[in-house]
Amino acid sequence: MTLFDEFKRNRDERPDSPAFLIAAGDRSVPITWREFARDVEAIAWMAGHFVPGATVGLLGENSYEWITAHAAGVFGGITVVPLEMTLSPAEIAERLAFVGASVLVHSALYVEKAQEVERLLPGLIVAGFGSHKADEYMALARAALDAGDPGVFDGPPPDEEKTCAIVFTSGTTSKPRGAELTLRGMRTFSEFASEQLPQTPGERSLMLLPLHHIFGICTTYMMLANGVALGVCPDFRRIYDAVARFRANYIFLVPALAEILAAKIAQHGRSAEEALGSPIDWILVGGAPLSRRTYEHLQELGIRPLTGYGLTETTSLYSIAPVGDPRPGSAGMACGGHGGMETKTGPNGELLIRGPAVLKGYFKEPERTADVLDAEGWFNTGDIGRIDDDGYVWITGRASRTIVLSSGKKVAPEELEEKLLCIPGIHEAVVSGDGATRELQAEVYAVVSEDTVRRQIDMLNRQLPVHKRIKIVKVREDPFPRTASGKIKVESTCAPSGKVAIVSTGETDAKPETGNPKPETRNSKPETRNSKLETRNLPIAFTGEVAVFIKAYMLPLMIAAIAVMALNVLKLVLRNIGVELPASLKVFEEIGELALAVLVILVVLGVRHRRRKAFQRR
Repeated sequence: MTLFDEFKRNRDERPDSPAFLIAAGDRSVPITWREFARDVEAIAWMAGHFVPGATVGLLGENSYEWITAHAAGVFGGITVVPLEMTLSPAEIAERLAFVGASVLVHSALYVEKAQEVERLLPGLIVAGFGSHKADEYMALARAALDAGDPGVFDGPPPDEEKTCAIVFTSGTTSKPRGAELTLRGMRTFSEFASEQLPQTPGERSLMLLPLHHIFGICTTYMMLANGVALGVCPDFRRIYDAVARFRANYIFLVPALAEILAAKIAQHGRSAEEALGSPIDWILVGGAPLSRRTYEHLQELGIRPLTGYGLTETTSLYSIAPVGDPRPGSAGMACGGHGGMETKTGPNGELLIRGPAVLKGYFKEPERTADVLDAEGWFNTGDIGRIDDDGYVWITGRASRTIVLSSGKKVAPEELEEKLLCIPGIHEAVVSGDGATRELQAEVYAVVSEDTVRRQIDMLNRQLPVHKRIKIVKVREDPFPRTASGKIKVESTCAPSGKVAIVSTGETDAKPETGNPKPETRNSKPETRNSKLETRNLPIAFTGEVAVFIKAYMLPLMIAAIAVMALNVLKLVLRNIGVELPASLKVFEEIGELALAVLVILVVLGVRHRRRKAFQRR
């Protein structure tokens, strides 16, 4: 059954059941299926009479009006272009001009931005949700429908193979491109997701994923098709209040929101049920990888975390974890064999997919389309992974991010990023290869001191193979910029941001060079002759080993030294009363004296180490 048919069935069989729940003060007001379907038909009537077959841009926060306009468009023969709210007016105008849009529909929050776009694109029709003009046209459309004009759900179903939406990619690693998607692809996602995530009419969930992202659109249509009542949450900062208000049975989230929700629940109770008054059966996290720390935190709160994997180009479909057998660490069950979809890995381990959910192509970019879509219809995801015998997908990294060291060895940065995120205090991390030396470097955002970051990564390096050890760490003062789907913008890590800390391991994968370049810092000054000598005479690798040795053995050596002093005091007391020190204790006395000597040496080395660091920071 198509999504169009599912919506029509809900209108006819469950007209008085809630399709949406809207917050109003301390209560929620339902919008029934009869009301929702009527609003969709009114907007579709307007589009069909005034801009038939047009391409329409849609700008606004998550709202009932947004999804109603979107449904009216895709069911009414309009090509919809969802737009990120963070785009500038110039960027919005550029995208609308590129796709040939003649209409921009926007929410009240973006009136000024829409007006600026209108100034940049003369002739563009601009309409706002809830404006006086929109209300007049809605009244006209309702009157026509009441007078007997057929509504969109009373006419023939839309062509599922036609481009119904142009959704721009997130631009994580390259320029955003407009993917041409279809209702057939959205239906394929809905059918497969419904198999993995059983839902019952009357259950409750929330629209918490950004609707301008394909994952948010697809999950919203799937839940509506299954008769789930959706709570509207336009302000993601109030996620906890929304979950508590609407008593959601399950939720679809991006990782950043999952972290916020887990933290908020933990502030109010030991479990979701204790904090909210009702349990959350599961949450599905998509759009970006979920860290192990957040995964375990959710489990501790009694919430079952599930993962999904997909791309804009695949209508957000590749794999989804089934509720009954999620298999932590995997990206879920591959969709191959369901609804005409096929999945496999290529010769280089890249994940491939073919079927109705795959994009028709990048809008007006046939060359780019040919780069990712071969003649047989296989789409190359660009992700490295494997599909096990049970059909579960395990992603190991992004092909375009694989780091090739000077030794020829390859490192998946995602593996190291996951380990860094397990360190308390490090909230964000990106690993890359230094362009000049090809050594591994990490840029992190942490809420602990730079010295703590250095110590923790020193300890991590000792557990890693030599070629996977991180040589340089950049400590950011601010979080990384992110895309709308919650992914870190990888290109943002190319330029240093914040302080720079050097982490050494005593090992290097590249050939040694003469001298060590002074690390760049935000407040760097020209090198002095003394700093050059200090760097040359006491290499970073050597001082790194000394630092690690001092930190690891200073305490036990100090204890041994104190024991020696106590033993000497005891020996003097015994001699005063005419008793000799037992021979068995003399061995400990000699060991203690040796420990005291080593301690003195380490103190001297520690002073030299600190002096070198002081010179470098100058």
